[in-house]
Amino acid sequence: MANIVEPITASPSKAELDLRMDKIRSLMAREKLDFYVVAHTDNVYYLTNFAYIPFERPFFLIVSAEGKSGLIVPLLEVSHAQQRILIDVNYHTYYEYPAPAGKTFADTLSKVIGREKKVGIESSLSIALQKTIPGKVVVTDLVDEARLVKTDYEIGRIAYASSVTEAGLKKVMELARPGAQFSSLYSAGSQEMLVKVVMEMPDVNMLMTKFLAAVWPKALSARPHSIPGLFDALEEGGPNVTIVAGQANGYSAELERTFFIKTIPDKAEKLFDLCMAARQKAFDLIKPGVRAEDVDRQVLQIIKDAGYEKNILHRTGHGFGITGHEPPWIALGSDHVLDKGMMISIEPGIYVEGVGGFRHSDTVVITDDGCLSLTQYPDKLEDLILSGE
Repeated sequence: MANIVEPITASPSKAELDLRMDKIRSLMAREKLDFYVVAHTDNVYYLTNFAYIPFERPFFLIVSAEGKSGLIVPLLEVSHAQQRILIDVNYHTYYEYPAPAGKTFADTLSKVIGREKKVGIESSLSIALQKTIPGKVVVTDLVDEARLVKTDYEIGRIAYASSVTEAGLKKVMELARPGAQFSSLYSAGSQEMLVKVVMEMPDVNMLMTKFLAAVWPKALSARPHSIPGLFDALEEGGPNVTIVAGQANGYSAELERTFFIKTIPDKAEKLFDLCMAARQKAFDLIKPGVRAEDVDRQVLQIIKDAGYEKNILHRTGHGFGITGHEPPWIALGSDHVLDKGMMISIEPGIYVEGVGGFRHSDTVVITDDGCLSLTQYPDKLEDLILSGE
C-alpha cells in the first residue's frame, strides 16, 4: 500500500474554491433554491478559506443561485475576513451584537435575502438563528453532501496531514519505554507535528491547526475513550494503543498503532492477529459502489465469529476532510455508498478488560478499484514490539 499521492501544502487556488461553489450551486438548482445560507464554521472555511471563532456574533455566507456570494459579518471582523477569503464576495456588515433596531445581523439578512425567496439552511443552525432567516426556509445540508467526495487538491492536503501524523507517531515510538509518562509522550509528539507544519507551511492558520499524540497504556487500552492521567506511565508488555491525529492548516488525518514493549503476553498475540484479520477484510472490501454498512457488517463478523462480539465497542471507520470525524460513516445503519475520492479511516477494534485494547487506524482514500492508505507506518507485530531502551 505505497503512498502514491503527492502531499500538498499550498493554499487552495481560486479555481479550486470556485469548483466547490459550483458544486453548491448545482445542488441548489436541484432543490430549486434562490439562496443557501452557510453558517457552520467548517463549511464556511471549505467554501472560502476563512476560519473564525464566531462567539456570540453570527457570520453567514449567503450563496446566491446567480451572481456573487455575500458574507454577512460583524464590522469588527471585516479586515480578518478580507485577509483570508480567496473568493469574490460582497461584504455586508452589521454593527454589533446586540445592536439597536435597524443595525442587527437580522436586519442585514433581510436586506440581502428579502422576504419572498426560497432559502436553504443547514441542519446545524441553532433554532434561535433559524428564526432570523427570512424567506421560505428549507433545511438541507448541501455543503456536507459536497464535502463527501474530495478533489485531487483535498486528497493532496490530507496526504500532507497524514505525513504529519507519521512524524508524530515516530517521535512517540522513539520515546516509548517503561516509565515514560503520558504527558511527556503527548508533549513531544504534538510538538514534533507542530514544528513540521510551521516550518513547511509559513502561512499556517492556527485556528485550523491542532494535534494530538497520545498513548493509552495497557491498563487503559481496553477503554478507548477513557482519559489517561498526565503521569500514567508505560510498563513492559502491552498492548498500548497510540492515538496520533492532527488538523494541519485545515485538513485532517489520523494514525494509530497497537504496540508492545520488550514482550507480548500470550493472550495478546491471538487478539492482535484477530484485529489484523478484521482490518485486512476492510481493506479487501472497500471500493467504489460498496455500501458502507456492508463493510462494517462483514468486518465485525470476523470478530464475532471468533467469540468476541461483546468486545466490540465501535464501527469500522469514519470520514476525514477538514475535520477528523465526518461522513461517510463505515458503520451499521449508515446510508452511505462509497465512491472514488472519499476519505475514511479503517480501525476495527477489540477491547478485553484485563488483557487490553487492539486497534490500528489509517487514513485511507478510495481509488478507482479499491483503496490506498495515505498513512505509512509499520503495522506488523514484529515491527511493533519495541526494545524499550
